Amino acid sequence: MSPQLVLTVIGAVHTLMGIAIYIGAENIVTGGAFSSALINQESIKVGVYMHEAVAAFMIAFGFVALLNRDMENEPAKKLLFAIGVANVVNLVSVILHVLNPEVNPPIPAVIIMLALTIAAFYTSKVSD
Repeated sequence: MSPQLVLTVIGAVHTLMGIAIYIGAENIVTGGAFSSALINQESIKVGVYMHEAVAAFMIAFGFVALLNRDMENEPAKKLLFAIGVANVVNLVSVILHVLNPEVNPPIPAVIIMLALTIAAFYTSKVSD
């Protein structure tokens, strides 16, 4: 895979996931991602703000990848490696949340992020 293609895919997916999280922030908080014992009006407000901040970061991260997809191969590979490292940090946090019985991260989204991380590392090391 070319680094430019992988940057395009990663950028598009991060942007779309960020938009979806921003739009659905309240539903994520109230819809089963957290233990019902933790849900009240104040926690919903805090949870929505937190998800909106995470969504904004994902959208911004997606734009970084999209706006740099026309780089030459070597700088693009360095950016993909950096994206892979950033995604590993994110995935470690998600794993800690999976181990916490009060939080239930959406497993399909975790699998998508894992696949993007693998693609970023693979392309950064193997592509020409």
